[in-house]
Amino acid sequence: MPITQLTPMSEIERYTEEQIERLKISILRTFMYIGEACLNKARSTDSYKDQTGNLRSSIGYIITADGRVIKSSDFAIVKSGSQGAKDGLAYAKKVAKEFPQSVCLIVVAGMKYAAYVSARGYDVLDSSELCADQMTESLLKKLGFR
Repeated sequence: MPITQLTPMSEIERYTEEQIERLKISILRTFMYIGEACLNKARSTDSYKDQTGNLRSSIGYIITADGRVIKSSDFAIVKSGSQGAKDGLAYAKKVAKEFPQSVCLIVVAGMKYAAYVSARGYDVLDSSELCADQMTESLLKKLGFR
């Protein structure tokens, strides 16, 4: 007795595409949540004195999917750090170009001297990175990944 397919192939493909889109939306929302948590943690860190506001203004995130920016944080201007906000967004977009075929959360401190400040022992994004690692693993596991 042979098995016959009753469901049209187009219906199966449509259902599969819907499920992929649903998962993609779940991942994007999860990344937005993680990005905001990292941003809040980085902005609340008071381990260094930001004299101009540029370093804190350059802290933010973007989320990309297949090379397109889906969501960007506000890169809020702190003190008179408008240059930091511009540099932060520009740096995040530059990093995003390295991942054209995936869904990414990119958290940056976009000033050129951010690594120097961090190397001197100050927490620029260090605690945010640890937080992101823990949250990503735990939340993606809850979504059914890994």
